[in-house]
Amino acid sequence: MVEFYETSYDIPAKQHSDMESILFGYENCAPGHSYGPTFRPYHLFHFVTKGSGKLDISGRSYNLSKGDAFLIPAEMMSYYEASEKDPWSYSWMGTAGIRASENVRRILRTAPENYVLRNLDTDKYAASIKKAATLTGTGFRNYFLSEMVLYELFAFLEEDLPGMEKTGHTPSLAERVRSYLNAKYTENLQVQQAADHFHVHPNHLSRVFREAYGITPKQYLLQCKTEKAKQLLRESDAPVSLISISLGFEDQHAFSKLFRKYTGYAPVKYRQEHRQTAYPVQIQ
Repeated sequence: MVEFYETSYDIPAKQHSDMESILFGYENCAPGHSYGPTFRPYHLFHFVTKGSGKLDISGRSYNLSKGDAFLIPAEMMSYYEASEKDPWSYSWMGTAGIRASENVRRILRTAPENYVLRNLDTDKYAASIKKAATLTGTGFRNYFLSEMVLYELFAFLEEDLPGMEKTGHTPSLAERVRSYLNAKYTENLQVQQAADHFHVHPNHLSRVFREAYGITPKQYLLQCKTEKAKQLLRESDAPVSLISISLGFEDQHAFSKLFRKYTGYAPVKYRQEHRQTAYPVQIQ
């Protein structure tokens, strides 16, 4: 057996994170080799690359062989064993986190047999898992490498399982526009540029956005700039001129005019009255 545990953060911390790697491994099992009955605090996937075996979970038994995979959700009791005559070889990966749990629920809703996935190129999954299972030692280099493998495996599942795309949330145009504006608000962005990015007319983009959020994209951009300016004025020593440039304003006068309109304060006056810390923050 070859196995790698990712230990940069403990499991409780990972459970409250997004989608984290826990462990990766692979094994050529001996005849009748079994595991359980037991449960784990993380989700566990096995990909069968050779031979056969069986899984007992949630009151049901499944026979599996090469090309099959099985999913054991966190905290669920399970038992599995290799065939006596043709013992299986498999690779596995464990994951935890809020997004990991969401993806596991999507798979359970999508897969015809819930905990069992059929007709996969399990060699492909095994090759990816091997990249993480053979890591040695600790440290953030291995943490990032194992995360890379974890996301690659979920990308494979998204590709290989019919219906996975349909069960996920497809962001609306308004949501995608908001995400775009959140990423670009520090630039001198125009609504026309956003419309071009999404291949829609600017009037349509503005109407859809306003229906969803109650303000126009331009107003949203200005609000984002103002809120970031307030933070920088409170928490950094950056000159007002630098703050205005970092937020995409062509000159300090235009920035000060906007800031006063939205807050009722001149930038310098706001800093004087709302100063919170002497520690500078990095301007990105």
